[in-house]
Amino acid sequence: MPSIATIKSEREFYKDFSSLLDVIKTVALSQFHSLERKMQTYEEFVAGVESFFYLLDVKSIDHPFVSPKEGAPVGIVAITSDKGLLGGLNHRIMTTAMSHMEDSRNQLIVVGNEGQKFMHGYTILFKGFLVGEDEKRYLKALELRDHIISEVLAGSVGSVKVIYAFASSIQTQKVMEMDILPCTKWPRDDGQDWTTVWGEDVLLESRPSHLIEYLVYLLMGQKLFEILQFARLAEFAARTTHLEESSDKIKEIDKKLYQKYHRARHEVIDQQMRELFTARTLFEKDE
Repeated sequence: MPSIATIKSEREFYKDFSSLLDVIKTVALSQFHSLERKMQTYEEFVAGVESFFYLLDVKSIDHPFVSPKEGAPVGIVAITSDKGLLGGLNHRIMTTAMSHMEDSRNQLIVVGNEGQKFMHGYTILFKGFLVGEDEKRYLKALELRDHIISEVLAGSVGSVKVIYAFASSIQTQKVMEMDILPCTKWPRDDGQDWTTVWGEDVLLESRPSHLIEYLVYLLMGQKLFEILQFARLAEFAARTTHLEESSDKIKEIDKKLYQKYHRARHEVIDQQMRELFTARTLFEKDE
């Protein structure tokens, strides 16, 4: 059994480590609630832009944003974090993304340093982006949008799917999948249908394909920005949960060390008492 000094030293180490985890957990929790209050989804803007789709007979428009070529490669976008301590959330996102890479022609885009680390063990080529600072997240969304659009217009990919984390609560984080292209996948489950003409007396000064391209350009940037915000919120939630679990494990370790400490201390006391008793017995015999 380790000595009392060794056990005591280990307990002090875990005590300091637990205090550090509590600080990091408090920061992550504070960041979660702060971002939750500041998050903006611009519902009115999205609804306003989406309303233009109802003026068009979307199905009749020949454009890769509407009807990608049959059998075209799929673009998979995995949104991870630049930092760890998420309790396996990044691994789940990348595992889900890799499940869509069975076709070797599919293209992978990995956002976040942790996701790119995951790919070190694979021979699959991918395009990487860093998430960056929170205040630059909108610019990162636009950069990602421009890359996706250029790949689709060039015919390198057809449909595009985004894999990201979503925090249902501070304790629960889900891996979500969103079909971001073709745009016919965008309408929400509200009973409306973009594929029918809203009215007959609509005068279009631009070609419908040009209108679709511009509308998708506007909305995709906003959708990707929202996804990056949701992913960031899930990151803080996952980090808080993971640190809480780690703190509980450390408390369990300290409990076992506490028991070892007292067991070792009692053994030392018992040994000292036996030695004193033996010494006293020998002393009495000598007398």
